Amino acid sequence: MRKNRIAVAVGLAFSLAFPMAFSAHAQTADTPVKNLGVVTIIGGQPTSLPMQIPTTMEGMTRAQIEQNINAKDSEDAIKYFPSLLVRKRYIGDYNHAILSSRASGTGNSARSAVYADGILLSNYLGNGVGGLSFPPRWGLVTPEEIDRVDVMYGPFSAAYPGNSVGAVVDYVTRMPRQFEAHGKVGVVSQPFSMVNTSETYRAWQTSASVGNTAGQDGQWAWWLNFNHTDSHGQPLTFATRLVSTGTVGSVGTPVTGAVLDKNNANAPWWVLSSGTEYHTKQDHLKAKLTYNFTPTVRAAYTLGVWRNTSEGRPVSYLRNAAGQAVYSGVINIDGRSYAALTGGDFAVTKESLTHFMHGLSVKSNTRGTFDWEVAASRYDYNKDEKRQNGAAATLPAADSGRWL
Repeated sequence: MRKNRIAVAVGLAFSLAFPMAFSAHAQTADTPVKNLGVVTIIGGQPTSLPMQIPTTMEGMTRAQIEQNINAKDSEDAIKYFPSLLVRKRYIGDYNHAILSSRASGTGNSARSAVYADGILLSNYLGNGVGGLSFPPRWGLVTPEEIDRVDVMYGPFSAAYPGNSVGAVVDYVTRMPRQFEAHGKVGVVSQPFSMVNTSETYRAWQTSASVGNTAGQDGQWAWWLNFNHTDSHGQPLTFATRLVSTGTVGSVGTPVTGAVLDKNNANAPWWVLSSGTEYHTKQDHLKAKLTYNFTPTVRAAYTLGVWRNTSEGRPVSYLRNAAGQAVYSGVINIDGRSYAALTGGDFAVTKESLTHFMHGLSVKSNTRGTFDWEVAASRYDYNKDEKRQNGAAATLPAADSGRWL
């Protein structure tokens, strides 16, 4: 199997520096004096996680993400962290991108915790990566708004629930200090060749962000972010029949196109089709508003909206005597009949999801001995609909191959 991904990104960056010179010589009346005005120095916190605990932590700032990672989504921001893996199969993988760590694998999605500004993104409605998968809601954070991301390995803080036995990932998003606007477009082209499938799959993303401050000394700050993803992923599964299960005879529809191969136990089998080839379209909207009661106490409100529509289609390799694709019934390959094709072999899916997220917090940040935070959040599955065929059937001509 060959998989190649090519991503193109164009960026523009600028910086301002204020040089300062010091002299060991005494200043005389003839020495020129230059007034620099007010110089503001801003220092970020070393981590968003509890520091006085016996555990291992890693962190990455926004500048490091921009410099070292071609981040197409929020899970890309942690792909180079040690002992972490996000099972992202294609760009926009919304239903199987499970976070795993050395202490907890992809089969235990409920054993890790992912937060964004104190709001839980992990999905604890279930646990696992089988037919039903429960990944974090990665789509509610975009790379442009990340200020830093930190990871705590293992359950070593009472600040987090028992689900943190694997790891805690904490995204801290940023707010503007002056007016700023950003835009980005990304394109991905992926040649793919495996069995009888040889195609080029493509994805593209676009995003826009704008923010500013208002009020006396910037008491108010607001931020809007929009992101759209349109992704066509490669096949993820293949329908098969073991050669040993065939019955000699003429029963079934004679077909051609099946590919003889071997499974991981070195047993010969027929590969009948590709499957789980998703075309997904996602929209993300994030609005954030903050108010500084004092220089050390801030209130913040976050609204997030995520919409996703996707289709999953199989592509049959089988052809009958008339050259038509075969998707149902008992089949006959080289004089052997095999069990009837089912909806499990040729799964046709269609999903539509709309999720809302609300978060409100009031937090002190004195950098002293004692600080406090009060936070409340609500996550609403406004719509979560999936339709899938229960049995195999001949697909309409428009659906018998590529549909993008």
